[in-house]
Amino acid sequence: MGLFRRTAEPRGYQPTDAEIAKAAKNLNAGSHHDAWDLTLHSGDYSQQTVMRILGACVDEQG
Repeated sequence: MGLFRRTAEPRGYQPTDAEIAKAAKNLNAGSHHDAWDLTLHSGDYSQQTVMRILGACVDEQG
């Protein structure tokens, strides 16, 4: 029933493409701090943020 099945709005921060690119560049250089900080601030979007960072790492190296 729709009345009792309400999902909460996701909470968190969705990083910009520039922030993702910076975190990916630093992660490829050996520093995980930017990626870690973005992931912590992402809240409910943390898994999406991690996948975006890892995708950007692969794109940067390719």
